[in-house]
Amino acid sequence: VNTTVPSASPSLPSASLRAIRAARVQELEESDGLGLRSFGVAASRARSLAGLGLAAVPIGIGLSFVLPVVGSVAATGLATTIAAYTLAWELLDPYFDKANMGFEEQEKLVWSNRFVLTAFALPFAAALAVPLVGPLSVAVAQGAVAELVWRGVVTQTAEE
Repeated sequence: VNTTVPSASPSLPSASLRAIRAARVQELEESDGLGLRSFGVAASRARSLAGLGLAAVPIGIGLSFVLPVVGSVAATGLATTIAAYTLAWELLDPYFDKANMGFEEQEKLVWSNRFVLTAFALPFAAALAVPLVGPLSVAVAQGAVAELVWRGVVTQTAEE
């Protein structure tokens, strides 16, 4: 449909939106990134995500003891959800670096988009458990997160 009737495509950005995106791409390409500051941002992110994971461990263990069969399934789902949230944040790291976003800005943006980002990364996080297929899916995830940023899911919140 896009080739035959380009105006029929709902995902085709308008000319003004294309100009704004082109300016944003130009801005990101010219950015030097966070530089050495990125080490502190990465350490803060690791501390935050480790805290989230450690907070979930007692919940998962408690579910497994209280509900023997259902609890282990729920604990696995909780672990996969946390892995998806972590993976989404890590996949956005190159964008955050070029956008010169500090840890607090990243945390605010990721938290405000937590449902979208977790749902986006959930299939990739589950695929990581499959030998050989999992590591190959990371390349697809990196391309897909670029599309997610391009579509404005993340950048709309950043501009507000």
